[in-house]
Amino acid sequence: MVGAVIVGAGEGRRMGGSGRKQFTKVGGKPIIAYTLEVFEVSEAVNHIVAVVPRDSIEWTKEEVVEAYGLKKVRAVVGGGETRQQSVFNGLKALDPKTTFVVIHDAVRPLVTDLLIKRVIDAARKTGAAITGVPARDTVKQVESGEIVGTLDRRLLWLAQTPQCFRHDLIFEAHKRAAQEGFLATDDACLVEKYGAKVTVAVGSYSNFKITSPEDLPVFEYFLKQENRARLSASKPRHRRRRPRTQRQRSRRR
Repeated sequence: MVGAVIVGAGEGRRMGGSGRKQFTKVGGKPIIAYTLEVFEVSEAVNHIVAVVPRDSIEWTKEEVVEAYGLKKVRAVVGGGETRQQSVFNGLKALDPKTTFVVIHDAVRPLVTDLLIKRVIDAARKTGAAITGVPARDTVKQVESGEIVGTLDRRLLWLAQTPQCFRHDLIFEAHKRAAQEGFLATDDACLVEKYGAKVTVAVGSYSNFKITSPEDLPVFEYFLKQENRARLSASKPRHRRRRPRTQRQRSRRR
């Protein structure tokens, strides 16, 4: 059984005065709803736990889960002071029979079913996997405003979500980190710390994280492109009429 933890408990301070980014409406729909819908329709995911700010639990249940008919959402739980604590809260709310868990940022709404399946397939082979993309730009190491080194871009990948782990592996990693007071930047880092290998499945550059107001027009652009593609696919295709053969013309006479 595969469970998904969708993490959207942040305060969205980098969004300025526009409020919590996961609840920002684009095209009349909260960003978190777009993300949850992808996991809702994915055949690879059995159930979902959404993690949101504690004061937004009831709102999320009514205005997102119920409003958009998200049947796979098993629970909506409150987050912690850090993303790591929020993920751990989500892990605790999963179905006890869960064998693999997919962890994903609520503000990466352009995730696709293909990416979800790809990272799950990778994790089934190794126990732990993330999605990521190769770094495109030259990366400089800087201290006090001065360049102290240039990193080899060929070895650098940008980590994304979804990330997928064996449930027992990631749960134990979070439990130990909480006991030891270790704070990581992502879930894969926890698994790495406690000795497990993590593989990388190829992600997508369009699977970006919405962090600032400047990201919203980009998301809107991709939505328009997707809608155009759907409309184009739904248009009836007119078959070209083949010229009648001599035999067919004779029959009509």
